Amino acid sequence: MKKIGLILVLVNTVAIAAVLGLFVYTKLIFKRPAITEEKERVRIAKAESSAPSHDPSNRVLMPLDPITVNLDSYQGADGKPKTHYASVSLSLEIRSESDRKKVEEAKPAILDHVIQNLSKRKFQDLNQVQGRYVFKSQVIDDSNAYLKAPIVTEVYLFDLLLQ
Repeated sequence: MKKIGLILVLVNTVAIAAVLGLFVYTKLIFKRPAITEEKERVRIAKAESSAPSHDPSNRVLMPLDPITVNLDSYQGADGKPKTHYASVSLSLEIRSESDRKKVEEAKPAILDHVIQNLSKRKFQDLNQVQGRYVFKSQVIDDSNAYLKAPIVTEVYLFDLLLQ
């Protein structure tokens, strides 16, 4: 019976040490690299260069339905939660007319990804050029991941209203 108690104490000690080590690493040691416009442009250029080449003159704009979403709330200086919303109209640029049907079929899922992504954003993120650029990059990545091909080449925002 003493051996079982000793083993349990040892297992608990190892588990606690592992959790503490993970906490120290994730909160104190590991520093997430900053997302910059230049890095995103390089990453997108690599993705496009690895994709089969398509004539840019064949690219097609496909408008999506306007979206109104509550943004992620935050606490203001007075300690009260601040709630904002965004109303966005956007268009996807796709590689060619032949890909239009595939994107049309995936349109509800792409809109869902856009809404989820937008609702996680803070007002300050979308109010800056860098934040909008990161949002657009993530929409492109999510859309292409869902389509399982690099079909979406650009996202154009228009009628962006933040309140």
